[in-house]
Amino acid sequence: MSCIFAPSRFSRSAAVAVVALSTFATAQLPLRSVSAQDKQPISAGETVAAPAVTDPVVVVTVGSVNQMTQDLNYLTGALGQPQVGGMFAMMAGTFTQGIDTSQPVGVLVPLVDGAPEPIALIPTADVKTVLKRLEDKTGPADELDDGTLVVAVGANTIFIRQVGNWAVLARNRRVLDQAPADPSSVIAQMGADYDLAVRLDMQQIPNSVREALVAQIRQGFDQAMSQQQGEDAESTRQYAQQSMDQLEQMISQTDDVMFGIDIDSAGKRIVLDGSFTALPGTKLAAMYADQKPIPSAFSMVVRDDAAGYFHFASSISPQAVEDASAGVDSMLKMVGQAFQKSDKLDETEAKNATEVVNRIAELVLATYQDGKVDAGAVLLTDAGSMKFVMGGYVADGAEAAAILQDIASKAEGHSDAPRFEFDRETYNGVKMHLIAADVPEKDDEVRKIFGDTVRVHIGTADKAVYVALGDQSVPLMKELIDSAATPSASAATELARFEINLMPILQYTQSVEANDGISSMIDALSRADDPGTLRAVSEPIDNGQSTRVVLRDGLLRAIGGAIRQAQAQQMQQQNSGQF
Repeated sequence: MSCIFAPSRFSRSAAVAVVALSTFATAQLPLRSVSAQDKQPISAGETVAAPAVTDPVVVVTVGSVNQMTQDLNYLTGALGQPQVGGMFAMMAGTFTQGIDTSQPVGVLVPLVDGAPEPIALIPTADVKTVLKRLEDKTGPADELDDGTLVVAVGANTIFIRQVGNWAVLARNRRVLDQAPADPSSVIAQMGADYDLAVRLDMQQIPNSVREALVAQIRQGFDQAMSQQQGEDAESTRQYAQQSMDQLEQMISQTDDVMFGIDIDSAGKRIVLDGSFTALPGTKLAAMYADQKPIPSAFSMVVRDDAAGYFHFASSISPQAVEDASAGVDSMLKMVGQAFQKSDKLDETEAKNATEVVNRIAELVLATYQDGKVDAGAVLLTDAGSMKFVMGGYVADGAEAAAILQDIASKAEGHSDAPRFEFDRETYNGVKMHLIAADVPEKDDEVRKIFGDTVRVHIGTADKAVYVALGDQSVPLMKELIDSAATPSASAATELARFEINLMPILQYTQSVEANDGISSMIDALSRADDPGTLRAVSEPIDNGQSTRVVLRDGLLRAIGGAIRQAQAQQMQQQNSGQF
């Protein structure tokens, strides 16, 4: 549980982007009808009040037609649906005549007098020719005295101006003046790096707008909280209030948020990038500054032969510890009240469950207060064999063992309670314990994996806890214990790393119970250069954090195999229904 801080904080960062973008979307007015003022020429001596304009709050880019065509051809081919990529190429060739297919398309959204005004950037050296081809859909374009083109689509209006080798489009004629003189300098890099990318600059939003956004969210929050009734209403309000305070902090102190997706046809993979930065000098920036990679006692889990692993090693800021403490206190009150209300627990059982949860939470908080998180887990599989172990730093390993013994004493006497064995042996300073539970006959699939009994081995050391699933995983747990004696700084640039390799998981699953769909995925994956890898890596950046998720070619081809198998089954069912 102690390794959830960075992902949850990053999730809230993403939530800020979604909220802000949604606000811009709802704030958009319909495209206006053509007014007489808009069509009047602007004379040289005319004085026009200059609008208050921000730099772009939002920048959106779509990769060039050439790039998109190549990437979608690869993706649809990998998924076994090449006809979809062919349809896109055909449509692109029809609708992009006159467009520079080697350049990206962009949309900039500055605030003009406090209101969002989108500016579209289309790569074309002759927008008149493009509009001429679209006359049957838009009607002919009018040209104003200053060369601005006006297209009326129904009751709506679009103003268009040629700027070098780009066409600039806006719903407001005067907004065209805010377009960059060289659009490629603003969008070219994002457009080349990603097929679709969005960048949000929160600090370009005036304080008054951000305050209004927070006020709207708080109003909804207050309305929801006013409807809370019962004994747990106060604890629910406290927990929600802390979440609301954190969201307000994120809105006020966020600097920049970016998300991009790239179908990398050359590298045969899909890449998703996300990054978040806080405004320098704020509490949020200080929290991220204190979040740094540290030498890890559990880095052994990062290994090439793994079916999957997770590793997280980071320092934690005092502010993050404080936030976590406040959140846990409120959450524990809610959990305790939920136990008391449960119709599956009597009064004694509810009390016992609450005590155990409280002790676990106190241990987690004590671990946070030590200022670091260090944990890892690894899964190894092949045909007929599965091994899983995990380990993590704790502030007090003796307390972890005591909690386990407390659980055992509270479960004693229940007919379906698992069996506990403590201090079975000591390995390199780690005391080994065992939890064994019978698997009901009705759980046939579980029995195929674990047999009649699930055996979980737990090791407790002074500052660590280890878990091994099944007797076959014990040697691997001891390997993890041995490696913990010499912490490694090999992943010194990473906060967290997660990876799944599909092939060994599929082979193990197929060995447990054969399945045509899995067989099809294995067949498709066997022709790829990788074992079907999904990887996510988070790293610190100045005042923030970045995360990259990579889906490699084998994973895409395995998904394609599953799609083809499903299509074949559907076709077979349709054919059988005709007779």
